[in-house]
Amino acid sequence: MLVETFEYAVNNREEILSRIDFEEHESILVKARGLWTDYDPSSDGRSARLVGIDSSWNFVPYQGFYIYAVDAVSILGDGTYLVPPLFDVNLSTLSVKSGEEYISSPQLALESIGMDYESEQARSCAGKADYILVDGSVLARYYDRKRQKESSFHETAKDRLKQEGILYISKKSFSNIALRGGLGDMFYFNRVSSRPGYSSPFMDRSGVAISYLRLAEDSPCIKLEIPGSAEKSDIERLMDILGSDSVDGYPYVLRLAHEKGKVSHEEMGKIARLLGLEVEFGGRQVLGE
Repeated sequence: MLVETFEYAVNNREEILSRIDFEEHESILVKARGLWTDYDPSSDGRSARLVGIDSSWNFVPYQGFYIYAVDAVSILGDGTYLVPPLFDVNLSTLSVKSGEEYISSPQLALESIGMDYESEQARSCAGKADYILVDGSVLARYYDRKRQKESSFHETAKDRLKQEGILYISKKSFSNIALRGGLGDMFYFNRVSSRPGYSSPFMDRSGVAISYLRLAEDSPCIKLEIPGSAEKSDIERLMDILGSDSVDGYPYVLRLAHEKGKVSHEEMGKIARLLGLEVEFGGRQVLGE
């Protein structure tokens, strides 16, 4: 079907791209411009000790089980761990509950373990850094719990929302609750300005303040979630802190955490060989991350 898929994409190019027709979205872009404030971060007197937290996972499928590895790390700006990392390597069916049955879902099972590990790292870092930066959205995970999506992390989501000094930062977001457009809010805010700045913070019904930031000229926006309320002055203060420790508009400690904790396909292959399972009947290439 690969050739047919390419042919379909070419033949229907205009219809597919009409979903991002700027004229159609002009009213939402106008709304986004009204919520956007250009602001150049300043590092004067805004130094802070930041730690970045991220998790990673990967797996190799065999007949009847998976070999998997999952970890979470907390990294300071000098590349060292603030607290010891959490990790696991094991064999499992990686099943999750769906209704009254358990089904194999390695991505969901490992994502859940990774988020649990992130939560543990955040708790362990409390009081040891000025701000704890966690990769991803806590709201997306919390609302997955409301939809009864399987993950043990969601049992502690409310407690995680209450932790002070913790910021959740997403490179990608598909939420449209700020602008109510046909596409995600980040799409619109990315297009209203190329200057550093932020969108007016607003409160989610779960008690989390949300703002979209651009920390450097021409860099993509990031989504910031802050447990509790936040005013424009709070966002500007945080931009001063984050901007001075960012590379290409993204916090450096989160970049380090991603690189330090990433479980690559190559590493999963090495684990399989160390366990003597690289020639196991039915083994396949690494599929997840």
